[in-house]
Amino acid sequence: MEGSLQTSIHVCHENGQWMSQLPEKLWDIPLYNLALPGSHDTMTYCLDKNSAVSGNESKLVKFLSKCIPCVVHPVIMKWSTTQVLAVTEQLEAGVRYLDFRIAHKPNDPSMNLYFVHMVYTTITVQDILWEVLRWLETHPQEIVILAFRNFDGLTKKLHCRLVAWIKEIFQCKLCPRNVRMRSFFLFSPFFKNDILQ
Repeated sequence: MEGSLQTSIHVCHENGQWMSQLPEKLWDIPLYNLALPGSHDTMTYCLDKNSAVSGNESKLVKFLSKCIPCVVHPVIMKWSTTQVLAVTEQLEAGVRYLDFRIAHKPNDPSMNLYFVHMVYTTITVQDILWEVLRWLETHPQEIVILAFRNFDGLTKKLHCRLVAWIKEIFQCKLCPRNVRMRSFFLFSPFFKNDILQ
């Protein structure tokens, strides 16, 4: 091994179908009674190296980032990156809970939303939602929980836009409305409707 610590990550594709391989006696168990693997700060594998520091960070971090960026920015990038696998790779590895921290970049006139963990990502929220949908379509017996939070810089209009994208992209894959939760559940007919109750 040369230089910095190198990590070898092997994605076992058998894990991409683990829910469909659960024994039939578990099909009626509510999801909250199952241990579901999740990823913390799911989108940090694609943080933008040229991104400004998030508006939610402390004044000190923002000040230091402007004064000595060549020192502070690499530290921020290293500290902020918690994942190295892309979303599809995480799902293939068996992750079923995605932790999405949503943000709108300051001074961005577009309606684009990004992910954030001290700095912003290069990939938009809409692109990732489509990627998750494509994965679900090829894995119709799996369930994915999307947890949206932070909402850094989102106006009410942008928040409504996010909800509209979620509904438009996932449509009938969303958990029924009568189930109260803070995350969006995406599911397939393989599991009974009462699994979430």
